[in-house]
Amino acid sequence: MAGTRRCTLMAEHLIGRGPQCVLRLSPAYVSSQHAVIRWSGNGWELLDRGSRNGTRLNGAAVEPGKAYRLLKGAVLSFGHPDERWLLADTSEPSAMAVALESGDALLERYGMIGIPSNENPEVTLFKDVDGIWKLEDGEGAVRAVGSGHTFQAAGTGYVFSCPTTNDLTASAGMALTSGPPRLEFAVSSDEDFVELTLEYESRSVSLGSRAHNYLLLTLARQRLADIENGVPAASCGWVDKDELARGLRMTPPSIDGEIFRIRRHFASHGVPDSSSVVERRERTRLIRIGFEQLRVTRR
Repeated sequence: MAGTRRCTLMAEHLIGRGPQCVLRLSPAYVSSQHAVIRWSGNGWELLDRGSRNGTRLNGAAVEPGKAYRLLKGAVLSFGHPDERWLLADTSEPSAMAVALESGDALLERYGMIGIPSNENPEVTLFKDVDGIWKLEDGEGAVRAVGSGHTFQAAGTGYVFSCPTTNDLTASAGMALTSGPPRLEFAVSSDEDFVELTLEYESRSVSLGSRAHNYLLLTLARQRLADIENGVPAASCGWVDKDELARGLRMTPPSIDGEIFRIRRHFASHGVPDSSSVVERRERTRLIRIGFEQLRVTRR
């Protein structure tokens, strides 16, 4: 929708003056819960919530409680002709986290949302291999979230929205029926370039060379060293995030940012359950690479 302001529609978007509304309009002619715009599964629709001054669609008053189909370019007004909004996009809604105060929306990409931003994520929303959305903080605590769930992150309140009819699983189509893959690292002699390849039984997935690959290489080397030293599998590869940051001359928040980018990069190549590429041990500062089969070669 767009007017003097812009907002990205959640799957169910409550409009009014009340604090529970996602689109909050301050004029007195707007009711506390004035109207709702919602995704029906195959299109957008408008319902007036019994507002005091009514809602208009393309200039015509709508009947309270009745659903009206919305088409692109529809003009809506809430309580007064001057409170006019244009529906500029009728595409299917995305999963998103919306800041409660500002109304700013953070949209998912490849089944992931970084909060407060993808560049500097303090917490991560991700869709797991079973299609369940989860919230993970920097200490490794993970909990399931559903549409309408509110939470605090980076000093800001957010509400999570996810259309139940939408399948945003980025990893669809690459089932691991032939067993887990081996992650291979091709490292240049000066270690300036680290190229990744996932080797499945019947195919290879080239993940290319990225700056964040060196962090993954460091974690892989730790896990391989623990395997060689006979460390039990459940204990293999765990590294303290703060010590890792010092060793790589980074900060712990920048490590979190790299983890987010690593997971999103794997998800963009259709890798299932990309959140487990780097694992966190809950209620600790420990992280590790999630692959058991690893190979590092020089080139």
